[in-house]
Amino acid sequence: MRSLESKQRTRAKGSYRDLPVVAIVGRPNVGKSTLFNRIVRGRLAIVDDEPGVTRDRNYRETNWAGKRFFVVDTGGLVPDAKGAIDSLVRRQIEAALDEAILVVMVVDGTAGITPLDQEIARILRKRATQFLLVVNKIDSKKAEAQASEFYELGLGEFIEVSAEHGLNTTELLDAIVERIPRVEAGEEKVVAMAVVGKPNVGKSSLVNALTGSENVIVHNEPGTTRDSVDTFLETSGGLVRLVDTAGLRRKSRADTDLEKHANLRSIQAIDRSDVVILMLDPESGIAKQDLVIATYVERAGKGLVLAWNKWDLRGDRDKRSFRAQVKERLRDATYLPVVFTSCLTGQGLESLLETCLRVCVDRDVRIPTGVLNRSILAAFEKKPPSVKGRGFPKVYYVAQTGTKPPAFTLFVNNPDVFTETYKRHVEKIIRTVHPFEGSPVRIRVRRSK
Repeated sequence: MRSLESKQRTRAKGSYRDLPVVAIVGRPNVGKSTLFNRIVRGRLAIVDDEPGVTRDRNYRETNWAGKRFFVVDTGGLVPDAKGAIDSLVRRQIEAALDEAILVVMVVDGTAGITPLDQEIARILRKRATQFLLVVNKIDSKKAEAQASEFYELGLGEFIEVSAEHGLNTTELLDAIVERIPRVEAGEEKVVAMAVVGKPNVGKSSLVNALTGSENVIVHNEPGTTRDSVDTFLETSGGLVRLVDTAGLRRKSRADTDLEKHANLRSIQAIDRSDVVILMLDPESGIAKQDLVIATYVERAGKGLVLAWNKWDLRGDRDKRSFRAQVKERLRDATYLPVVFTSCLTGQGLESLLETCLRVCVDRDVRIPTGVLNRSILAAFEKKPPSVKGRGFPKVYYVAQTGTKPPAFTLFVNNPDVFTETYKRHVEKIIRTVHPFEGSPVRIRVRRSK
């Protein structure tokens, strides 16, 4: 696979500010994601009774007692996994172990020691430089009495917690920061890019291709990614946070609570992004769900780049017809850039990254007031709105009133005659002054005297 230039694909392991990494490991369904949410103080990881919900490494920065560090949530470790997905999960966990300065092993205090716990403890004693045993689900006297048996794992002292109820999590955080160094790290501007699309369109493959490593699990089983997973990438345009998301399904097809949670996490990933990459499959074309996603991104005021993936199966002759498909299906969004990519060969990946960074910069541009008013007022004189007996319209002046997304306000004598159709006309004029590629433009009308 042709890779990106090294300066564009260097991943800082999740500790992009050289912060220490703390990995949470354990067998399936012992409460790792619940504990992760407690430590980072937010509902960031999906929690479900179904074992194996978490599959990828999920990084979040947090702080305690003046120390900042990364916490990594991992999938349930099954040492002798036979299935393809379980084996990929194991590889993700092993990568987290290699990065971590401290490994927190979580066990279920209500279930007692299992053979799988013993096997994981053996692995940690061989691979981890520092480890901390946490006995979870201790929320009764009976569970407290049983907890002493976990000394048999040979990991030394342990901390009893109830991640669900927050019991002893403060003590756990104190124990974590005792074992990690203090790192003074300055704030750094980060561009957030969410990768979205229907299930199995190649979102995780794109993240791995851009970073040049297997940071998220890729498998041909739809729905492999369940959570929104952050991966950091150092580029020539600055630091980028790539957010791989679960495939967005229509509400009518999100049958289980798990799928509904995954949809919610994907929407939240869009909300905390600067630019969204909407991946499209040439085999199915632009489907209704793609239009729903594009509409949500526009309403959220985010930048949007369309990426036709799997382009190694097609040629340059097809590009014209697929650009035409975008114009036909997204008639009100002709400002959206279109990139043709292949995660398999690396085709178009540099162009995609450069386009996203350009869109992000464009969203913060301000047009000088004089230039803006000359252009809008000249266009108004040529083509004023149709009044239909509602008085003569007049535009006094125009001001850019916001960025990210760009927002403009027309101060007029009669706002009622400036219809949505005329606002779209004004938007076209503004885009001739500056294109604002990939970004929606907000047009407001205010009465003035």
